[in-house]
Amino acid sequence: MEIELAYGREGARIEVPEANLAGVLAPEWPAPLARPREAVLQALAEPVVGPSLAEVVREHVAARAATGAQALDSALPCDAREFTVVILVSDLTRPCPNADVLGPILSVVRLAGVPAECVTILIATGLHGPLVGDDVRDLLGPEIASSYRVVNHFSGRSSTLASLGSTASGTPVALAREWVDADVRIATGVVEPHLMAGFSGGRKAVCPGIAGQATVRAWHAPRFLEDERVMPGVLEGNPEHEEALAVADLAPPHFTVNVTVDREVRATGVFAGEMRGSHEAAVAHLRQHVARPVDGPCDIIVTTSGGWPLDATFYGAEKGLLTGLPILAEGGTFVWAAACEDGLGSDSFADLVMRYRTLEEFLSAITAEGASVERDQWALENLSKAARRAELVFWSDRLPREVQTHCFVTPVDSLAAGLEWAFQKHGREARVAVMPYGPYVLPYVEGA
Repeated sequence: MEIELAYGREGARIEVPEANLAGVLAPEWPAPLARPREAVLQALAEPVVGPSLAEVVREHVAARAATGAQALDSALPCDAREFTVVILVSDLTRPCPNADVLGPILSVVRLAGVPAECVTILIATGLHGPLVGDDVRDLLGPEIASSYRVVNHFSGRSSTLASLGSTASGTPVALAREWVDADVRIATGVVEPHLMAGFSGGRKAVCPGIAGQATVRAWHAPRFLEDERVMPGVLEGNPEHEEALAVADLAPPHFTVNVTVDREVRATGVFAGEMRGSHEAAVAHLRQHVARPVDGPCDIIVTTSGGWPLDATFYGAEKGLLTGLPILAEGGTFVWAAACEDGLGSDSFADLVMRYRTLEEFLSAITAEGASVERDQWALENLSKAARRAELVFWSDRLPREVQTHCFVTPVDSLAAGLEWAFQKHGREARVAVMPYGPYVLPYVEGA
């Protein structure tokens, strides 16, 4: 059976004998919303939990007025120092139909008496670089980008951060000052499986979205990541999820708008209201479409990193491995395809890849007593989690072979060669599962 895989910008194909095929495990994305902006407006008016967005904004406007601040009037200019609304959006690494989400939010805020001059759109870059020019227009749409104040979060710029102390577990918390000081805080985002926090969206707009570098590094420390519950699709007992909530709770959104999307980044569901409840509703909706069963463990899993942009670098490509672990037999093999057209990733990640001879040496170094958390080490740690359970057979026609030899994988010249390698290891009767959209599906063994 020939199967199409999400790979780079163009895709790839692999032929798997039907007698060996345990299943092609792909999301069943629901139909996109016919009128997404109307759906968002309805969600703002009738949230999953808590008051409507209009009520939230009016309540804070009234509270500000009661303290003696200048009264707000949508027909008059407003000094942003008197009243501020900050809306969080993810950067381009988390594709979201922002124009469809922000348009209705901005309309409700304006009708509640807050003019555009008092609104800031804050790009939650996490540890990524800032967006400028055409990237901002691509992110928000040209009309919104030109009509509102748009700023980037800078995780390493202390002057833009507010220190909020520490969580109960000791994570130091610094968040974007614009967010902390805002009268009304609105978070937006996409909910999809996440390799460490279980699912994206909700609290992740705040942590790591607008957190300082020290906060993000502490949040991604081995003391959290080595927990067996730090896995895609797992929220209950997941310390990464719980710590992100603890960070966000120090300056929580007053209102959250999360969407689920299809492969073309079209909204398939809208979930609004209080941070926890709206996120949990989005997760429950998404599980119906991405949780896929097999009738037993598989010896071989053919997987991808979801295609471009998720597989643009080796740094982000490991996402397609961890989702497959629940159905992989002990000692099994991943046949893994990721284009990596932009190479390894950041200089800090590339340095880690080149510095260590083995993943065991790397793991020993990062878990040693007193070891500091280096930027991007968590990506290599996630690769290590997969490698402890499986052989990693890797195919890329973009990443040079001499680089692949440093990546703790077994490079092959083609997907067919990778599958043949795995059959020689496991035998001709080996069970094979194929995950064409690796990180977007949550496979599980029935009855397990």
